[in-house]
This record gives sequence, C-alpha cells and structure tokens, in this order.
Amino acid sequence: MAKSTYQEKLTLIFVGRSGCGKGTQAKYALARLKKFGVIHLETGLFLRELVDRYHNPTTALAKTIMHKGGFVPPWFPMFPVLKLMMEKGIIANHWIVDGSPRRMWEAELIDNIMLAHKRIVPLAVHIELNSQEATKRLLLRAKTEGRFDDTKKAIRNRMKSFSKHTVPILKFYQKTNRLISVNGNQSPEKVWKEINMALGKRFKKYWPRGNK
Repeated sequence: MAKSTYQEKLTLIFVGRSGCGKGTQAKYALARLKKFGVIHLETGLFLRELVDRYHNPTTALAKTIMHKGGFVPPWFPMFPVLKLMMEKGIIANHWIVDGSPRRMWEAELIDNIMLAHKRIVPLAVHIELNSQEATKRLLLRAKTEGRFDDTKKAIRNRMKSFSKHTVPILKFYQKTNRLISVNGNQSPEKVWKEINMALGKRFKKYWPRGNK
C-alpha cells in the first residue's frame, strides 16, 4: 500500500442480514489490512459483552431489547466508536465496521466523521442472503453458540428490521456509488474471494494484493 495518510485510510462497512457471515468476512479483511494498522469495530459484540459483564438498569434495558431482536436506543451504537476515537486515536487506522450502521442516521454520522477528518467516505460490502437461509443459519448458531439474543422471536424481528431499516441504507450507499454486493450463498472462502477481487478493482493500489 502507499504511505499512509488520513486520506488513504479505508473504512469498510460489512452489511447484510443477521446470519449472512458479516463477522467472518470482516475478519478476512482485518487480516488483509493487519500490518497497515486497522481497527475492527464490532458493535454487536461490544454490546453483548457489556450486558454480560455489568448488571444495572441500563444493561438490563439493552438486554431486554436485544433479546427481542429490537434496536437499542440510538445513544448505544456509536458509544464504543467515539470512545475509541477519543482514547486511542483510531482515526489514524483503517476501519473494518461490523454491526453498524443499523439506521440511516448512523450511516450519515459515520460519513460525517470521515469527512471531518478528511478521510475517504466508507464503502459498504453487502453480503446478500435471503431470509430463509439467514434464519436457518441463526437457528443453528443458537444451538451451537448459545447466544442469548438468538431466540426465534428475535430472529423474526431482525428479518423484519432488515427490510425496514437496512434496505434504505443499502440504497443510500448504492446511490452514492459506495456499495459492493456479493453472493452470500457460498462458502466463506468463496465469498471472501469475491469481496477481495471487488475491493482490489475498487481501491487499486490502496488495497493489498494477494489471493487469500
């Protein structure tokens, strides 16, 4: 990659239905950018760790909402991002974002952060997967991982939320020519190969070369 400046720092946002494999693909991208300085912003994991670690009225509120598959209040999702920006200076890193944005205002806020720091605005990677396959994967995950927020009711609500809240975000990125869509009905390795090729074409010299 070329010598890093803020203008050359990338922000990749992995978007898709719950169960599409966003986290897995984000980790592939993380490994590709590791030696260039990258931060993985996984808001869902951050929130789950908080509600498991602390027991107070605020975490109880979050856990109840998450158990139903709903959206936590708007002051939750960006808290870890702003905290890391202030404490760790992560604006100087490449960003891999997984689990946010989930509302349009979050997408606009992330854009605002990048523009304020004269960084490239985010590129969204949409892992396409239908609701039936996503539900099947989530039910399997509930059995194997035992996540408290993978109840049948929560999964149904997440599928509805995707159509209501995430689809408009995808249209926003598409309208501004910042959306890459890949087929999520493949093995994780094949999905990553497709993503890697697309990112190479998009970012050219700014994207590390390699087949893996």
